[in-house]
Amino acid sequence: MPPHSAKPVLAVAGSFSIDAVLTQDGRHVVDKVGGNALWSALGAMIAGNAPRIVTVVGNDYPQDVLRALGDTGIDTSAVRRIERSHPVRVTFAHLPDGSRLQPVPQEMLQALPEADRAAFVDTTSMPDVLPLGAPIESDIPDAWLQEVDHWHMPLLPLQRHRCLVHRLKGGRGKLQSDCPARSDLLGDAFSRLAVTLDDLDFFLPSTSDFDVIAPGVSVHEILFRLKAQGARAVALKAGGDGVYIQRRGELFHMPAHEGTVVDPTGAGDAFCGGFMTGMAATGDMLHAAALGSAAASFAIATEDPLALIGVDHDEVRQRALDLQSMARRIDAETPATQRAGAGAPAAINE
Repeated sequence: MPPHSAKPVLAVAGSFSIDAVLTQDGRHVVDKVGGNALWSALGAMIAGNAPRIVTVVGNDYPQDVLRALGDTGIDTSAVRRIERSHPVRVTFAHLPDGSRLQPVPQEMLQALPEADRAAFVDTTSMPDVLPLGAPIESDIPDAWLQEVDHWHMPLLPLQRHRCLVHRLKGGRGKLQSDCPARSDLLGDAFSRLAVTLDDLDFFLPSTSDFDVIAPGVSVHEILFRLKAQGARAVALKAGGDGVYIQRRGELFHMPAHEGTVVDPTGAGDAFCGGFMTGMAATGDMLHAAALGSAAASFAIATEDPLALIGVDHDEVRQRALDLQSMARRIDAETPATQRAGAGAPAAINE
């Protein structure tokens, strides 16, 4: 048996990225660290419990980032370094109207210095490269299957997601997952999700996922169809509209924190990390969703995920208490009148 721990043991299995960004105010930023596993782990950390991380990085991924994570208590011992350049690279352009382009069109880069323009590489549409940055089953240490109390899987390619679910469901920990890659779900989303839904304790997709994989489907219908396909409990992130929580036949809505949006990138992942911390600590989905929303509200207020290291845990918890007090039960049978994500600014979607 693992030694007793004062806190539940948490773990995230996902990807780190190196990003290149055109900012809303006209700047360009290259070699910016990001990625769903990084934001998720930091979301869990600022919510009060530093997790373990399982991921893969290239030989050019900065060691000082891993060192900074380790200094917070995040366990990076299962980060595998491979002998090639980092495979997960993402480009974003933030537009004046608040929307975002990914990848960045080449015509938007013409005015940049040649070296910076060369850094705008996006591997998300390279099926032979992108999966190299996602963990495989053997990356999960055997001992962790009996030590970890709660796992989170951020966005992963669908087949990689299924393989990791198969590996982790044999362990003792609860299992939660964000939506797998949208490109792998197009055409038959709900049936493809159904393969693993009943193996997950919590499913944490976004309305922005369904805007792509099931356009025009309302929030209520999304939740109904997920439940019909085997989902046990769902927290549906809805950007500026907050989050919908479906548990044991009940449906709740919790608003998002009202604050300045600097960059929505990573906020949905920070939500998932905060949710994991709350769920592992209390077993209460409303508390978990509130803690996730609080973590996301700090994520949208910065461009740099490492800036979250300085966030005060007590501020996160207080914001979560305020959000939880605003949660309301709604009628799960009400006819759906709201299209998923309609009119909601990106706050805790991505």
